[in-house]
Amino acid sequence: MERLSQRKEDEEQTWVSQWSPSSLCPQSQSQSRAHCSQISPMVGSFDVGAVPFNPDGWGPPDTAAAGGNTNLPLNVPFAPFSRSDKLGRIADWTRNFNNPARPKNPTDSVFDFTNDDSFPASADDDSSFRLVDGKPPPRPKFGPKWRFQQQRQLPQRRDEEVEARKREAEKERARRDRLYHQNRSNPNAPRREAAVFKSSVDIQPEWNMHDQIPFSTFSKLSFTVPEPEDLLLCGALEYYDRSYDRITPKNERRLERFKNRNFFKVTTTDDPVIRRLANEDKATVFATDTILSTLMCAPRSVYSWDIVVQRVGNKLFFDKRDGSQLDLLSVHETSQEPLPEAKDDINSAHSLSVEAAYINQNFSQQVLIRDGNKVTFDEPNPFANEGEEVASVGYRYRRWKLDDEMYLVARCEVHSVVDVNKQRSFLTLNALNEFDPKYSGVDWRQKLETQRGAVLATELKNNANKLAKWTAQALLASADMMKLGYVSRIHPRDHFNHVILAVVGYKPRDFAAQINLNTANMWGIVKSIVDLCMKLNEGKYVLVKDPSKPQVRIYEVPADAFENDYVEEPLPEEEQVQPPTEGAEGGEVAAATTDDVEHKPIDEQT
Repeated sequence: MERLSQRKEDEEQTWVSQWSPSSLCPQSQSQSRAHCSQISPMVGSFDVGAVPFNPDGWGPPDTAAAGGNTNLPLNVPFAPFSRSDKLGRIADWTRNFNNPARPKNPTDSVFDFTNDDSFPASADDDSSFRLVDGKPPPRPKFGPKWRFQQQRQLPQRRDEEVEARKREAEKERARRDRLYHQNRSNPNAPRREAAVFKSSVDIQPEWNMHDQIPFSTFSKLSFTVPEPEDLLLCGALEYYDRSYDRITPKNERRLERFKNRNFFKVTTTDDPVIRRLANEDKATVFATDTILSTLMCAPRSVYSWDIVVQRVGNKLFFDKRDGSQLDLLSVHETSQEPLPEAKDDINSAHSLSVEAAYINQNFSQQVLIRDGNKVTFDEPNPFANEGEEVASVGYRYRRWKLDDEMYLVARCEVHSVVDVNKQRSFLTLNALNEFDPKYSGVDWRQKLETQRGAVLATELKNNANKLAKWTAQALLASADMMKLGYVSRIHPRDHFNHVILAVVGYKPRDFAAQINLNTANMWGIVKSIVDLCMKLNEGKYVLVKDPSKPQVRIYEVPADAFENDYVEEPLPEEEQVQPPTEGAEGGEVAAATTDDVEHKPIDEQT
């Protein structure tokens, strides 16, 4: 062991002596010096400089800072930093401070040496340098990068009502553009409105026009009437079934048909009670609630209508023709979306009016408690025969005082009764019908539960005249509540089967204020027409709403006009006088319309 350790120490001493600087040969040392002397002129020497020693602490001494350090490099800008600064890049080779559109980044201020005097030559070069094309590079509109950026900048989700209004406005704009291009393509063709709206009655050549009243004069009228008095109550009413107030689109109910119950649409002069009151000189003017509501809401009407006026002695009777449009219910009358012009189409104005009349009658009977319990009045139904099943309806013959010598008697209808706080309240029952959501833009099955106000607003826009007439009839009858039902087709192409989606109740006065229906203005219109007709001579007249203009005309007609033995023979189109009509609807069509709404004529009773 001792020999091995001694041998290892000898080898280590030999290795150190061979590689020590003193052991290098003189020749090798001289060659290395010559080689270094040849390289030194080519590569400059790097002088670190003297580093002052600070005996008092860390950092350079104060004396060295005061005397100045001559070893620092020249023309090198110094960017001071503090611990609160956010350090961005060590070097930014892409900056371009000459571009004003580029947003300023506060961390880039350390790289802005434009105002530094350390680079005078570079400042001159920058001012003289100009790019040939200074426009920014085009931004690609497609590609993965564009899709990624668009995904990050997606707009926030909008409210459903805002989106629905946008779609409605877009649809309305497209419809206006379509109509505009149609009119521009054929300027000589008749306008679409002239083909859609026809006169409700054919103007005969022997008729003499007495007056023409524009609707603009109706808006300024106002008249206040005192509270009416009930002269007589007839008929019987069934109680309202309150379970229908809880119907929703999710638990809809099928609309039933009541073919065994008779509905009467009797005009004024055929009413035996009104004849009896006229013989007793109870009033000067006689009418029904349907006729009065048509006059009261005339400024809201678009379709043509007509009312027969008979002046007999000092009395005035407002009548309707057999098979008149007043027996039907208009649909989409005030809508901007045109309906199909073909009369055979299930969505035409005439087909929808007949369908709405059926729906309204069946709805008014289905929502009742049909257990035989009825509220009877002083007299039975004046139009029903003994043992005949009639619809639940009560007639209130009411009288209003127009002035000191003029009274008005009208037959008003109520459809049901309900007990509220041990008090009897009368109801009117009407139904709005949905035939195709594409025309209204609002699907009732989706919006009735969450946005019932939007559905009602749409109906007020498309059926302003019909809703105003229903409200006026409820006000005339002094009904405590008006029930509106929302009835829709099972399928948009099936106009025979319907379902009830909801039933909503309103107070007539509150609803009138909501739809901007002024009671004083309604009576002002009636009073002005009554005063105008009282100045006419004895005879028969017809009040016709112009089909294309907002005005009404008064024509004097023969005494046998509109009777069963009176056959109207319309003139050819080129010989017809104003107002213009497109085609004619004679007595056969009127009779067919009468059958559609199950109008049951009765014999005159004296």
